[in-house]
Amino acid sequence: FIIVGGNPLPNYVAIRLLRRENGHVYLVHTAQTTKIADRICQVSGLVLGQSATKVLVDDGDAAEMRAKVLRLASKNVSIGLNYTGGTKHMALHVFQGLIAANPRLTLSYLDAETLSMRIEQGDSATRNFVTGLAVQLSFQELLALHSRSVLTIEKDLICPAIYPDLPRVPYEKLSEWWSAASRGMSKRTGEIPLPVDSTFGPIRPYWGDAKTLSELAEYWSTDVSTLSKWFGEAGLESYVLWSVRQVAKAAQLGETAKNFKPNEINFEFDVVAMRGYQLFAISCANSKDKGTVKLKLTEAYVRSRQMGGDEARVAVVCRIPANDPQNYPRLIEQEMAEQLGVEGKIRVFGAEHIPTLQTHLQNWFIAK
Repeated sequence: FIIVGGNPLPNYVAIRLLRRENGHVYLVHTAQTTKIADRICQVSGLVLGQSATKVLVDDGDAAEMRAKVLRLASKNVSIGLNYTGGTKHMALHVFQGLIAANPRLTLSYLDAETLSMRIEQGDSATRNFVTGLAVQLSFQELLALHSRSVLTIEKDLICPAIYPDLPRVPYEKLSEWWSAASRGMSKRTGEIPLPVDSTFGPIRPYWGDAKTLSELAEYWSTDVSTLSKWFGEAGLESYVLWSVRQVAKAAQLGETAKNFKPNEINFEFDVVAMRGYQLFAISCANSKDKGTVKLKLTEAYVRSRQMGGDEARVAVVCRIPANDPQNYPRLIEQEMAEQLGVEGKIRVFGAEHIPTLQTHLQNWFIAK
């Protein structure tokens, strides 16, 4: 028996972890969560009437909840209840109905904080099983659970070889050059000449013989519009995704992408990665402004929880230096954690982290 909540992710994970090969899943839901129950069945591969049954209950009618689940549970020799989703009221009265049917009822709870499954049965000692990597979730499955599809997603990186050397070019120099070079050139962007200043020496070898933006776009097998965006953001999103992929194997990551925008959501995740069923969302900000960074972090946190539930983790990569006593990454991180009540769920990576970002990201991905 699964109590369906507002976020389908923990229900889906519980089914993947707990259902036996020929087991039957009863999805206890309200009128408000009936469509969520349908999506859980669809993504889990359950067939209503064969391997699954929807159980509609009124959250305000305790007697009805107890009676419905008691009647269904009485038909089964071995039963379990996963009470991760739903309301506390539902969990209490569904439990009462099931325990009346079978005192040996097995209880389970998916803990979002520790990424573990807690199992209890009678007077036996509670058992905890680490589950973080036990269920691999794809972007497509995550979206399907929320009845969404992809509007935009980018998995390819232009000129992957450039990123180890990109941090060697000061961001301010790259930003100043692009701002001056692109001014008034909106209709002739391809004609913008590439810089010859020695400051850009670390990345010039990756330009080949290209002298203009259009020539470089051809050399990098992309288009001028994409290249303009790349220079406009100083390649930050691409660099972050490249850094994520450098530690993907060590951190046991699944899919990774950038510019991930689901349909019907007015928000774009700059960089995303899946680790098991856990969503990691990274917002990128070419800014030293504390307010801007906090806003991007808040938006990313809210949206990531909508998609990835309590298990989701969020970070922002920004240009704020560590030597500002009133405005440094760790301070912003502490302030936001207190403000949102999410200690350990958010990170702020600043200018000092960017040259060795992959190391900091790996530590974040595998942090307990």
